[in-house]
Amino acid sequence: MNKFDACFSNRPVLFDGGLGSALIAAGLPRGTPPESWTIEQPEIVQGVHRAYYQAGADVVQTNTFGANQSRQAETRCPYPLETLNREAVRLVREVCPPGKLICGEMGPSGLWFPPRGKADPSHIEDLAAEQATLLAGAGVDLLCLETFSDLREARAALCGVKRVTALPVVVSMTFRATQQGYFTVMGDPLRESLGALLDEGAYMAGINCTLSAQDMVELTHKARGVVMGHLLIQPNAGNPTPVAQGDGHALCYPEGPEAFARHMKEIIATGVDAVGGCCGTTPAHVALLAQLVRAARG
Repeated sequence: MNKFDACFSNRPVLFDGGLGSALIAAGLPRGTPPESWTIEQPEIVQGVHRAYYQAGADVVQTNTFGANQSRQAETRCPYPLETLNREAVRLVREVCPPGKLICGEMGPSGLWFPPRGKADPSHIEDLAAEQATLLAGAGVDLLCLETFSDLREARAALCGVKRVTALPVVVSMTFRATQQGYFTVMGDPLRESLGALLDEGAYMAGINCTLSAQDMVELTHKARGVVMGHLLIQPNAGNPTPVAQGDGHALCYPEGPEAFARHMKEIIATGVDAVGGCCGTTPAHVALLAQLVRAARG
């Protein structure tokens, strides 16, 4: 049994919490791409990774959400893609305990499909393939494509990744609650979206971001009832609100560790295969979640 199989045989698996929000709390200036701190503030980035492992996370994700060619051009991040991805993996590897996993995080391209934009599947495939090649070459154990809001892009990115690596791939999408049910902002429905990704080779489908843990309880019940396959749930720590701080504003996430854990206990009880946190969650959130995970494993 390899390292990946050993971890996923002991479910639910615990992923880490928010990274971008943690870096913002540590002083990442507004408008600065978080990936740049892999080079400019590696001690801070690595400190967040270390804290999540110490909190009990089985899987920690690299600081590479926007480390693809399209997003790099959009944010004007000045460092080479190869450097950003390689160094991000190194920072996690140096603090990764034995038996734990390193996950290469991959976000959307920032491009839009018609009618909103002119993106096409082949270009999205190439962007994802390029980043997946870099992350796999740097030694990650699995890849996670997350926070996708367009099923067309998620499918194309998954295809690009599978073209260049045999590593397990998680694909996570973000949904909103509507009167007609749960849909992405592009109108993709829950069942068809997650089902399609699993049918096309994702090791695990996921739901992350947008919703709080409280709001994610109902969504998880619906997903567990209609999706056949492994499922990852990563809510936000509530809906952020701006609060005055110095000369500007900071975002405050209202769902503290105790409230987050209370709702996550319900989510774990549905039998999901993996849990974690997204925006606003901290090592304190993950530490309480780790207690719930240990209890669920028996």
